[in-house]
Amino acid sequence: MRPEYREELLLRHYVESVAEQVGVEATAVLCECGTPSTAYIALADTSCAWPRRLLMLVWSSDDGWRLALEPKSDEPPVIVAAWPEPVRPAPVRVAHRLHNELRTRAEVPAKMSPKPSEEAAHPWWQPELASTPINR
Repeated sequence: MRPEYREELLLRHYVESVAEQVGVEATAVLCECGTPSTAYIALADTSCAWPRRLLMLVWSSDDGWRLALEPKSDEPPVIVAAWPEPVRPAPVRVAHRLHNELRTRAEVPAKMSPKPSEEAAHPWWQPELASTPINR
């Protein structure tokens, strides 16, 4: 087996395992090996700040996992949360982080501000998400 093909299969298996842990079918998963390698998992969750906007999990071998709003047309993704370390955590850990993020955002007080490290790590971080619960 070619090494590139093996890496592609391993990445696909990893991303599908993450999707399974967060309750998403493999048909809602895309991944691509490259420099960087990337992955996408469509989520059925929305944010009250944008009631008709779905959320997505995206991964890259450079940045790790990020939770973002599905972009409309040519806009960049709006990053809600990022988990850069480790770059490829166990699927159950990704699911745990996602569920904690969704639960925390549903319970936070209206005036929550990002930590300085969040602002630096998420150039498209949207403070209005922090003050708006996420529907589950």
